[in-house]
Amino acid sequence: MNKRVFSALVGAGLGAVSLGGLVTVGGEAVAQPQPEWHNCLTREVFTPEKQAWCDRWSTLQNGTYLVPTGFGPELEYVTVTLENGEYNRSGELVVSLVNEPDWLTFGDINGDGSDDAAVIFGVAEGGGTSLATYVAAVMDIDGEAEALNPVRLGDRIMLNGPMTIANQQITVPQLTQTEVINRSFVVSPEGLSELAQLPSPERAEVPDGTVVFSQTSAYAVRVFTQTGQPRINLFNKTTGRQELNAAPATAITSTEGIVFNYAGFAPDGIPAVRVSVASNGAQTFEVNGTVQTNSASITGTVSYLPRIAMPPNAILEVTLVDVSRAGAPAITLASQGIIFGGRQVPIPFELMYDPDQIDPRFSYAVQARILVEGQLRFITTTRFPVITQGHPTEVEIRVDPVSR
Repeated sequence: MNKRVFSALVGAGLGAVSLGGLVTVGGEAVAQPQPEWHNCLTREVFTPEKQAWCDRWSTLQNGTYLVPTGFGPELEYVTVTLENGEYNRSGELVVSLVNEPDWLTFGDINGDGSDDAAVIFGVAEGGGTSLATYVAAVMDIDGEAEALNPVRLGDRIMLNGPMTIANQQITVPQLTQTEVINRSFVVSPEGLSELAQLPSPERAEVPDGTVVFSQTSAYAVRVFTQTGQPRINLFNKTTGRQELNAAPATAITSTEGIVFNYAGFAPDGIPAVRVSVASNGAQTFEVNGTVQTNSASITGTVSYLPRIAMPPNAILEVTLVDVSRAGAPAITLASQGIIFGGRQVPIPFELMYDPDQIDPRFSYAVQARILVEGQLRFITTTRFPVITQGHPTEVEIRVDPVSR
């Protein structure tokens, strides 16, 4: 495939199909602020602002990138250096940046105070007309300008507005035939990683807050969402150190459940953490690849009596609490947030707790509530005791409707 034909394919298959700053909300198109964009090929004397922007643009046009080859699960990468936004190894590999507004942006992706860049490029192999598109991050655009491993977006994609960098993540508003998918990407020690559309394939919205709080004798881990991004806290009970503090995690969802992962960074001793929650509520918690087994758990289900179906975005919150201290707030030992996602009661759960925190003289209970769009719909109105004083570690919880 020659360069001119490939460039035409990129223009037809990518840049020309952006909706130019319109974002679909509730079926209506609303205006989206346009990103800064300059034509750097004109011959006038540039303003300092335009010159600075065009210097960055030129760095991207003539930069070195990692480009995936093949389409299998185990991709191989080759290093290519672009010339004026293009690379052409005749009959073998063609790469081209999308040089259109909305498809290129600058900002701080990893929170180090230096500006980075995000670009989209097309790749064709073997001289054919098949076009794969990728998003790539270029770190420290004003310095070393290092490109990370890209993530594939699809074959010929459409955008519903500008790609942006905010809250230390890249957002690509990808438009399909039926919906807009705001795909988000963060930088991890492994490179550029995509955040799952939390928390399930149904893409239901999840308010910011704790998704999983689990404990073992060695660690306490909290998975939570912040501005839609999953993050992980990890406290090492042996050393008394907070080893991870709001570390950006990736989330992979499937019919089997959801996995939250932070890759860690071995040279600096930053641990890797993986928290898996199966569709039946069962949990697995790993630190540096080792499954943490020095814990105990409460299992069971939550249900209610009224014949009412919950919407997919309904959220069940289940907590294990210490209720020993009369008149004092209950102490949470473990919790799990579960989205219905089309399922109905009974909903299974598992709460992992540290057995060393249990005092046989004290009282413990499981509490639950169901919320829909932040509104409380069901809650436990009776106590469901567990663990001590002859009470079980498997319990069937019933929640009752809240009067509105």
